[in-house]
Amino acid sequence: MIRALRDRWRRPVTAFPAAALALALSCAGVLAAQPATAADDPTGGLPDANLSQPAKPAASAEELRDRIVAAAKATGETPDEASPSKSPFIIGGGETTIASAPWMVQLGYSDPVTGDGYFCGGTLVAPNKVLTAAHCVAGLDWVGNGAVLAGTTDLDDYATGTPAGVYRQWTHPRYNDATAQNDIAVLTLDRPLEQQWLRLAASDDSALYKAGTAATVYGWGLTSGADDATLSTKLKKATLPLVADATCNSAMQAVLGDDEFIEGSMACAGTPATGADEGTNSPCNGDSGGPLVVGNKIVGIVSWGVAGCTGKGAYPVFTKVSSYAWAAQPRVDDTDLTYDGRADLLARTPSGGLFQQDSKGTSLAQRAYQGNGWQTATWVLQADLDRDFYQDLIVRDKTDGKLYRSYMDHAVGDWTWMQISSVWGGYKSYAIPGDMTGDARPDLLAVDADGSVYLYPGRGNGEFYGKVKVVSGSWKNVKIFGHGDLSGDGKPDLLVRSTDGTLWLYRGTGKEKTPWSARIKARTGWNFTSYVSNGDVTGDGVADIMTRDSAGTLWLYRGTNKPSTDLFATRTSLGTGFNQYNLLF
Repeated sequence: MIRALRDRWRRPVTAFPAAALALALSCAGVLAAQPATAADDPTGGLPDANLSQPAKPAASAEELRDRIVAAAKATGETPDEASPSKSPFIIGGGETTIASAPWMVQLGYSDPVTGDGYFCGGTLVAPNKVLTAAHCVAGLDWVGNGAVLAGTTDLDDYATGTPAGVYRQWTHPRYNDATAQNDIAVLTLDRPLEQQWLRLAASDDSALYKAGTAATVYGWGLTSGADDATLSTKLKKATLPLVADATCNSAMQAVLGDDEFIEGSMACAGTPATGADEGTNSPCNGDSGGPLVVGNKIVGIVSWGVAGCTGKGAYPVFTKVSSYAWAAQPRVDDTDLTYDGRADLLARTPSGGLFQQDSKGTSLAQRAYQGNGWQTATWVLQADLDRDFYQDLIVRDKTDGKLYRSYMDHAVGDWTWMQISSVWGGYKSYAIPGDMTGDARPDLLAVDADGSVYLYPGRGNGEFYGKVKVVSGSWKNVKIFGHGDLSGDGKPDLLVRSTDGTLWLYRGTGKEKTPWSARIKARTGWNFTSYVSNGDVTGDGVADIMTRDSAGTLWLYRGTNKPSTDLFATRTSLGTGFNQYNLLF
């Protein structure tokens, strides 16, 4: 194998002007205010939720500026745009603007000890989530040394740029630096951003990968295959046709002398490089982590290519996103009360006292008192309806029978209430599994007294679009619950407990009219007094369920991503004495 020819495209030889970055990062962005609400506080007088605020941002705007400026100084300056010897574009591509790709972000890393500075691209896939390549973040402390910049086209004009720090980082646990397999990562930002975000290709989006389909790659990477190449001063894009796996595999074997391309986990796009800048269409160093886009979905992540980016006969190689939706999408969707990626528990006593118990993985921390006055809540669900990093509480108030939402109002920086006027409060069972319609916004399901089931597509602001009947009269007296992906395909699923205690798994399809595939019998004998589905309790990226039995023991059913009777691992006790609560959520 000719390792010297291969390049992971992480460490470009140049970066961007320090002075420009200093200007950009002195101006922190402000999240747009919440839309007008439909009503005031619940008539029953439910108190403010007093949910915990996340820790302070990972770094101040000044610290973020210092990190990226240090990275710039460590890696040089951008080119003179007037220089006739350098192409100002992605090799073979053309200029674009951030208005046409508002989800594009710049990732800058500066190690204060070694002085190393690295630059990558990334894609905003939720207000506080960035999808990028594992080779950009693996083994590096992005929380301590990284910074993200959104909302800017140019590397030399950052007046409109919005900086953010990194709160948490996830790298695919089986990322292999030697082979570049599983080259995918998700960064959780320390604040939500207002820029538009992009969806990941789903596990069944095979049509997006048809050979010949036009895809677009974006980035600020190297502008030439020459040794003295520099990063572009402007955002670039290039249109590349997708290439059949067999074609790419043969071509890369011929260039590298070994099986470097791994079918199923990688994808190719473009035309064979010419051996020079002229006639080559390819991303290059510095474009790493950026997206390959088809139909407004991310089908690939810039991963690797031959050294110099123009090796004759070679193609650029991308992480095949649809093959990793099962692993990455839960990291994009995760929200919880403590901001650590593990779902937590709230419990109410008959007198209205509210208590919080944080997940420690396979156990719960000691309970913490959150306040009183919650006795008028008929039921409560946890879900981040606007995907802003802050968990919402969706409550039915028995005083007036209406639904309300407790959410973080960014305009005032505190929790507040709004009525959810678009959903009736008289249904028999409710669930918010996640995005059931394929638009990346959480949706609500409700079961009527006659057994009909209605899907309310989420608007992304706490309200919902008009209901869609998805079941006609056959789900009478069932209990519905579930939050997140239980079957291992990256799409949220629904659990339905029938009156005889049988538990059914309805696998999500992401299609509004037919939101589930054929049901699968998951368990029998599920006769519990409470079912709690807040998502991933253990932090492994798989949705879990908590149940309470008649004796008051709380059980953790850990998800396995196996859509069968093995849906859950052997249950684990989370403690006894939970009969002291008359509501768990």
